[in-house]
Amino acid sequence: MDQPQGQQALNKTTASVLVWGFRVSAALLVLGLVVSAIQGEELHTSLESIPDLMGEIADGNGSGLVGLAILVMMATPIASTLSVAISSIRLGDRRYAAITAGVLGILIVSATISAT
Repeated sequence: MDQPQGQQALNKTTASVLVWGFRVSAALLVLGLVVSAIQGEELHTSLESIPDLMGEIADGNGSGLVGLAILVMMATPIASTLSVAISSIRLGDRRYAAITAGVLGILIVSATISAT
């Protein structure tokens, strides 16, 4: 059975967000690990604040890139769920948009709690 064109677009967009989020995160992780190994620096045991991460990245520290990779990986499902919610609204499926918005809220609260 064929899917409606709008549903196909939703699936393609969602898949793209997930794939690219993973690719960017993996690239940042590998780069951060390589830089840390070359510099002989230890990695953090917890996620630093965003301003601290940006400072570490600006200083050329690999641990900042590893931290950014973790943030990107955490943000990927949030971005994907947001994409689904927006697409659902555009398709006029209010019930699915509401359910997706609830899931999005749970993801945001979970990410916020885990980052503190």
